Amino acid sequence: MSDAFTAKLHPQTQSLLAEHQAKLFEWAAALGAPLHLVFPQRFAENIETLQASFITLGLEHEIYFAKKANKAQCFTQVASNHDIGTDVASVQEFELALSGGIQGVKIGVSGPHKSDALLNLALVHQALVAIDSSAELSSIITLARQRKRPARVLLRLQTQPTKASRFGSSLCQLTPLLAQCREYNEWVSLEGFSCHLSGYCPQARGESIHTLVSAIDEAKQMGLSPSKVNIGGGLPVSYLQNEQWQQALDFECFFAGKTFAGFYPYHNMQSPADTLHAILAVKNAHGQTALAALRQRSLTLMLEPGRALLDEAGISLFKVQGTKPYLGTSDCHIATLSGSSLSLSEQWFESEYLPSPLLLTAHSHRKQGAYRVAFGGATCLDSDMLSWRFIPFSQLPQRDDLVVYLNTAGYQMDSNESEFHSMPLPRKIAVTWENKRLSWQLLS
Repeated sequence: MSDAFTAKLHPQTQSLLAEHQAKLFEWAAALGAPLHLVFPQRFAENIETLQASFITLGLEHEIYFAKKANKAQCFTQVASNHDIGTDVASVQEFELALSGGIQGVKIGVSGPHKSDALLNLALVHQALVAIDSSAELSSIITLARQRKRPARVLLRLQTQPTKASRFGSSLCQLTPLLAQCREYNEWVSLEGFSCHLSGYCPQARGESIHTLVSAIDEAKQMGLSPSKVNIGGGLPVSYLQNEQWQQALDFECFFAGKTFAGFYPYHNMQSPADTLHAILAVKNAHGQTALAALRQRSLTLMLEPGRALLDEAGISLFKVQGTKPYLGTSDCHIATLSGSSLSLSEQWFESEYLPSPLLLTAHSHRKQGAYRVAFGGATCLDSDMLSWRFIPFSQLPQRDDLVVYLNTAGYQMDSNESEFHSMPLPRKIAVTWENKRLSWQLLS
């Protein structure tokens, strides 16, 4: 059936779904569903593509994988193999980064005012800490003096005129922060500046580069030596084939008349590399591009991508437990899936994961027709919906079928996983291909 929300599909994922359906049912039967499949080779390819973009630009750079985007350790190990860093925000993420092979000096520590335990870990391993306030700067200086180990820091600044973000210090606090760094330069090494930006606007990130470069200029005038600019992530990926998906929403029906304040930009004409170029092309008031401003001062641009590195690096399998008609309609049904919407985390953002899932049928010779199905979780909550949208299918999902949500590695599969109702956390397996031969490994 025609669907404006058909997901992009990597050829190897398409092959897995078309040629190895029996294996998928076997895995789900043996390991339970939901079951997450992750593809570390896709992750590696995405790293290599982004690295190639920086080489083309001739720009000094550091890439840090945003660990929060997916908990699978295989991604951390691939990051280590490709000599990129990892961005963490907890003691547990820090420990996992180390055990995955990431050197301490390649770990970035973000988040708001951090615990002493996390700051001490950063000091011991010489990780780079994003400092959120003057109070946190004082905290890490105190700990550094106690341990007799200097701290490596970035100062996080609010580069956009908004009161919606709780992260970073205002620009009016910059001078006293720099004075604090200069006074305690024996115990704190200011390596640069960072910012926390929501959304995917290249203009905002390009403007933020210019703001942070100006902060570096001021710091150097005060005798400090920062050389890094960190703009976080913000490289959008494209989930859908159809660029008209937003217009198509006007013709969609959602269970219980559900409405949403907004959606992720599911179709993007620009690749992450194109977006990076667009960010660096933003000019300041003097007509200088962000790229030129960085190059002129021999500065390093830091990125912390999560979703962009995980593009097409995973899928999620759910088992159908039952289906029933939706009263008052002729073709709409509600299906209950194993697990819950906590294994498809877009609902946490009060939004909907719009790429249409695929149906793998457990039995052949099924009646063809025109059906629309919304999917709920196996909990006792009305709000536990994986898909509020009534999604078109040519076959009606039935018990023991598999519903496959695509491209779920980035923030979807495990950001909010929970043992609600005492259900076990979904398992993950890493799937790889060697000369068209498929192999897999159960992840701990």
